[in-house]
Amino acid sequence: MNVLIIGNGFDLAHDLPTSYSDVLNFLKKIQLTSTYHGNKEDFVSNHLSNGELNDYILKYIEKAFDTRQTERSENSRFIETDFTNTNSLIQEIYDNLKDNVWYNYLWNIYSQGKMKGINWIDFETEISQIVELIDREEQNLYLPFKRPVTSEDEKANIFFTVLKFDKFLMENRKPKEYKPTFRDFLDKSYADLRRLIRCIEIYLIECVEKIHITKISQDIIDAKPVAVLCFNYTHTYVNNYRLGTKDIHYLHGETRNSESLDNNMVLGIDEYYKPDEKDKYTNYNIYKKFTQRIINETGFYYRDWIAKMDDIAYKLRKYPTNEDNSRGLVNNVYIFGHSLDITDKDVIKDLIDREGVKTTIFYYEKQQQTQQIANLVKMLGQNKFIDMVNSVPQKICFVHQKRMEDKQTINWIS
Repeated sequence: MNVLIIGNGFDLAHDLPTSYSDVLNFLKKIQLTSTYHGNKEDFVSNHLSNGELNDYILKYIEKAFDTRQTERSENSRFIETDFTNTNSLIQEIYDNLKDNVWYNYLWNIYSQGKMKGINWIDFETEISQIVELIDREEQNLYLPFKRPVTSEDEKANIFFTVLKFDKFLMENRKPKEYKPTFRDFLDKSYADLRRLIRCIEIYLIECVEKIHITKISQDIIDAKPVAVLCFNYTHTYVNNYRLGTKDIHYLHGETRNSESLDNNMVLGIDEYYKPDEKDKYTNYNIYKKFTQRIINETGFYYRDWIAKMDDIAYKLRKYPTNEDNSRGLVNNVYIFGHSLDITDKDVIKDLIDREGVKTTIFYYEKQQQTQQIANLVKMLGQNKFIDMVNSVPQKICFVHQKRMEDKQTINWIS
């Protein structure tokens, strides 16, 4: 059985702007259209002329500027304040970004060059560090919220500067003298995270998934996957690879165009407590990926694949049909564009660290391969990793990605 695992590097390999920096830059420019009082020519010159934006996204932002409208007061005089937008999705972004603590915090540390790393895991790590800081300070959710006394680092200062409870308390009809609690922080901050996730979904649906893809990967075609475990939200694989794959599991949710379906995208963090603590301190588990997967009902379908793989391995071990099968590696896991970070250990380790599985990991440059090796050592342990790489036949091997090929000329029969 051939299983393909894809991460954000898969979308990036197809020239799709899906890095966290792409998302933050897009949201910032959309937000600017709600406050910019100059003309369109000046807006484009000041904010859209650096050549960093995809042409489709550039036009989308310009259209967002065109569909603005200015509210009028009762005496019909223009109010010099924020604009609204006749495009309901743009207006939704305006509303969801307003006073959003996570957007404001992440944009500030990104724009000031204080965010470490370039991957989504680095984005999630920034959220994790703040949540853990507050979680370890909180003794009771219903005590008044206070800034942790140990939070003197620069990024924590930025977070507490942009954390504002005024709108949240007003919407929840709290009296003026009311002091927000840790429970209020948890409710407000997680609601803001979901609002940010919805903005990301709009970006992916309205922009990324409408970009025409011209090049695809021969490596993916050669893998002949019968099942795909997708850590991305987008439908890049489904829309561009006519390989007849029936089983596709969007472990972290997927973009949904239908208004009748709730957003089910997971943007969470890893466990930061030690094994003997994690079952005791659970107030902030809503932020953790395993909880969000359950709440958003993204499922555990990949477990069915594991059962099938184990069954294949058992049958071919017991009733070998040739010498190769008798050696046991009868299932293949291919990994393309995933960092193999420890935050997804529970899923990836379950697939690759089992009898009868050969894992092929694609990398596009040596630096990425080095990081993948480091992450696998954390996931498997150094001795086991070395044993799997050195085993005969190899249970883990690394393959340099082939150059992306023109979609019209690629070899679909391999």
